[in-house]
Amino acid sequence: MVVGDINLVRALGLAGLRSTVAKPNRFTSASLSRHCTQRITAPDADLDEAGFVRALMEYGRTCPERPVLFTESDGDTLAVSRHRDELEKYYHLVLPSADIVEATVDKLGFAALAEVRGLPVPATKILRPEQSFASQLADWTIFPCILKPTLRSGWFISQLASGEGRMQKAIRCENAGKLRSIVSAMEAHGGAFVLQESVEGGEEWIESYHAYVRPGGEVVAEFTGKKVRTFSRVHGASTYVKILDDPEVVALGRVVLARIGFSGVVKLDFKRDIRNGQLRLLEINPRFSLWHYPAAVAGVNIPALAFADAVNPGSAKAGRARAGVSWIYLREDFKAMREYRAAGELSFPQWIRSVMRADTCHEFAWSDPLPGIFSIALMLAKSGAALLKR
Repeated sequence: MVVGDINLVRALGLAGLRSTVAKPNRFTSASLSRHCTQRITAPDADLDEAGFVRALMEYGRTCPERPVLFTESDGDTLAVSRHRDELEKYYHLVLPSADIVEATVDKLGFAALAEVRGLPVPATKILRPEQSFASQLADWTIFPCILKPTLRSGWFISQLASGEGRMQKAIRCENAGKLRSIVSAMEAHGGAFVLQESVEGGEEWIESYHAYVRPGGEVVAEFTGKKVRTFSRVHGASTYVKILDDPEVVALGRVVLARIGFSGVVKLDFKRDIRNGQLRLLEINPRFSLWHYPAAVAGVNIPALAFADAVNPGSAKAGRARAGVSWIYLREDFKAMREYRAAGELSFPQWIRSVMRADTCHEFAWSDPLPGIFSIALMLAKSGAALLKR
């Protein structure tokens, strides 16, 4: 059972595993994949957690054997974790402990966890809505800094996320004036925020550690990766990524997981500060992600290993990932290219060459063509609707 996108479905498909896909919309790229044998409608967990869980349980009751449940977003992972006692009757779950899920998905909890366990994070301050944001910001003197919501639910439709004309996961503030200028938008958004010292360098300085860890701390599989491009160019979502083999990131990733007693599937985001070369931990994501598709092509299929362990504990074994395998989200990467080109960091011919070298693609796969056709049709329909509106 996949509550996720086409990348997770294809990673499982590479191991010969077929999926049921649960999404609010029955027709998505993931549900049109040849690796998807059934699709069900489940509400967005961020909007209707009870309905989301109810839909999973109704499907689970119909299964002769318990499926393995995979989640790919913070909201879905939180919902499954909070209802694990009911869902475990019908599904195999690949989850860390409930307290670790809560502490890592919510940046408020993550800040507290980092302080208690001595994790290598940048200087951090929590901004709580119960007090005036302006008064809480008065004694912050570290610039440049980054402002992020403690929970991303509803973030990408907020004024803050799109306030500069492009979607961004965080807001960079060069000085106190910039911070003061967004206080009213923070109050309108609601919820708590994390204010954090900026680790200097572009998105290409972000490296990630990915692992699957058994209860007790045994690391079954691991690999590292690097963002090549994002949209937007600063604090945006990944549009081009590459699998790496970085021993320093692996070593620090293992230290972090040992300190928090982690088990399950995880992605740790580190950023190397260009001023001193130090790695700083930015966030912990206790769920599956787009990275598992290129990693599966590189030889480490974490979703398939987690499946094997769930149905036959202790059976999963993994090798080493082949460095250099890349993934592209072509539509979004074209948008990213325009920003990188405007900044003088990438030419159109260079972009074309990188596209041609990509090993995997979010939209297209020759062995699984229908999602790509659907993606093109959807794009043309949106463009046609916009043209008619004009």
